[in-house]
Amino acid sequence: MTRRWAADGAHSEQTMLRMTETAQRFAGRLTAIGIGAFADVRPETAQAFVSARTIKGRPPELATRHARRTALRTLYRTLRSLRLADGDPTLDLDLPPRGELVARPLTDDEITLCRASAQLRPGRRASTRCVAWALGEATAVSSEITAITVADLDDPLNPTWVRLPGTRRHDPRTAALTHWGAAVIAHRVRDLAGCGPQTLLAYGGRAPAGDAKAQASVCNALRHVLDAAGLAAEPDVRPASLRHWAGRTAHDTGTPIEGVARLLGHRSLDAAAEDIALTWRTPTDTTPGRNRA
Repeated sequence: MTRRWAADGAHSEQTMLRMTETAQRFAGRLTAIGIGAFADVRPETAQAFVSARTIKGRPPELATRHARRTALRTLYRTLRSLRLADGDPTLDLDLPPRGELVARPLTDDEITLCRASAQLRPGRRASTRCVAWALGEATAVSSEITAITVADLDDPLNPTWVRLPGTRRHDPRTAALTHWGAAVIAHRVRDLAGCGPQTLLAYGGRAPAGDAKAQASVCNALRHVLDAAGLAAEPDVRPASLRHWAGRTAHDTGTPIEGVARLLGHRSLDAAAEDIALTWRTPTDTTPGRNRA
């Protein structure tokens, strides 16, 4: 299983270690209760694992329950791809929202699950769905995704950066591709061999790039991925949750809020902080008269 996860490139090293540990604990629990195959797991067994007490005997935090469910969904998606299981016992396992945001940042584990879901989802638009997701990981909003061309890549055959055109509300910027996203886009460029530099990467509809209909098409593609990952029904998950993940990840790895705002194309620090679920100002920062000369 871990060899398959390593081969598909969707997992970061940290995410793979975390998910592998959760999968091993789940397998150990199945052995302890006499279930010999993942395919024989019932929904109630999966729910019991997700809600099981921690090693210290405490009820799990909501974030832990979400992480366990995501790990199991990733496990069963891989098992289905290997024809070792037909279903997923977590599909009807509902959990409360992780927060109050309309579009909270996805977690690293959820990103991994969505990558696998994007790659495995069948259909003639599977490639453009993957590319749209890859561009979203680079902080592109849906209208930007519709307008990005081969010429916007720093090196089409081995891309690491992409130029984002901006919108009325977002500044133009250059954004780094994730390792997974770079591989997906390089594969797409090879598929487009012979096309000109102005060829669109993730949109092939008739509406003009950046148009509302084109934007809706990309939003639907991102929602298809979220749906395939079992996240579309989450009340605090939207397509924007993808780019919010990128901003939150940048902040958690040391980028100050000013840098996050530039990364997301925002002109307001408050807007950037809201997107990544960050409380960056203390109550005293807004006290009337404070810091006056």
